[in-house]
Amino acid sequence: MKSAGRSKTPKTSRPTPPTPLEPNRIAGAGITDAAVRKGTGRGWGEWYEFLDAEGAREMTHPQIVAVVARRETSDWWQQMITVAYEQARGLREKHQKDDGFSANAGKTINAGVMRLFAAWTDDDIRASWLDTTGWNLRKVTPYKTLRITWIDGRSHVEVFFWPRTESKTLVQVQHSKLGSPEDVQRLKAFWGVALERLRETVENSNQTQSLAA
Repeated sequence: MKSAGRSKTPKTSRPTPPTPLEPNRIAGAGITDAAVRKGTGRGWGEWYEFLDAEGAREMTHPQIVAVVARRETSDWWQQMITVAYEQARGLREKHQKDDGFSANAGKTINAGVMRLFAAWTDDDIRASWLDTTGWNLRKVTPYKTLRITWIDGRSHVEVFFWPRTESKTLVQVQHSKLGSPEDVQRLKAFWGVALERLRETVENSNQTQSLAA
């Protein structure tokens, strides 16, 4: 008579640990950790720790900007870091700034900075991709920034040009002094579409010139 075999304990599958969040996927103000590190030399976590240590949780927006300015000279990065910190620490609603709400959009385009700058400042070229009139170009820093009063006469648009190579440029748009989160979503979508049209216009023009050469 055969002895009964030892019963086997049913195997249970080992739970799969969650995939850790990659550092370059962490974002503040819509900007990845990799991007802020490349632009400022510090990641979001390092900025947040630095500002916490400086007591920024109890500061106003201008006071935080002043603290950031001790480590970062770019006005644009000073604002982005401050807004991201305030959002991360629950000091303000997402997209909210002292003067209202702000919408951001950006796109890397296969064209040199001079060509893209002209696509914004030349009325005829701009009309081919941005179907809007009535804005006021307040300040121009060639090949770096544009400051614009928008067609509503109240909100402001800032355009930043970041050359990546001689033939590739990142264009970023910040539309501020908006009245509500709904305005943010509407204009974020608007600028997303507009920048895609800009990309198509400039890159198609590049191809046409290459064929003609």
